[in-house]
Amino acid sequence: MAKVRIERLRAMIHEVASHTILYDLNDPRIGFVTITGVSLTEDLEHATIKVSVYGTPADKRTTMRGLSDARGYIQSVIARHMRTRTTPRVSFELDESIERAFEIERKIKEARASDPDGGKSAPDAGTPGTDRDAGGAGTGEKADRPGAASNGR
Repeated sequence: MAKVRIERLRAMIHEVASHTILYDLNDPRIGFVTITGVSLTEDLEHATIKVSVYGTPADKRTTMRGLSDARGYIQSVIARHMRTRTTPRVSFELDESIERAFEIERKIKEARASDPDGGKSAPDAGTPGTDRDAGGAGTGEKADRPGAASNGR
């Protein structure tokens, strides 16, 4: 029951913080911000709002400073919407997972482009230890061995 409540509060904090940053803050330092997640401790003492910021590293630093300065206001808006005895202390954390995902995707595309066939061919199917190997050769299992495929009995 407590986990459901915390999940509901986490979603509410996400929604209220998003709305507040988008519509209520008029700070020119705060650029294009996306809230990627909210973590909330079980005792409701601390809420960490993870944000992704579009722009240069300088833009990100400036936006994070603006969010840090607006933390008290955002926390007070959250407090008005929460029906709890205490309000969690809000902090912001820069989430760079989206940028890392784009960087990985870019590197994969570069690797495929540098491949002689453009990355269109599959790995060698006869190489031991690959998942595309038909009989599981190289893994010590044979598909036609009795009892190799377990059906839970």
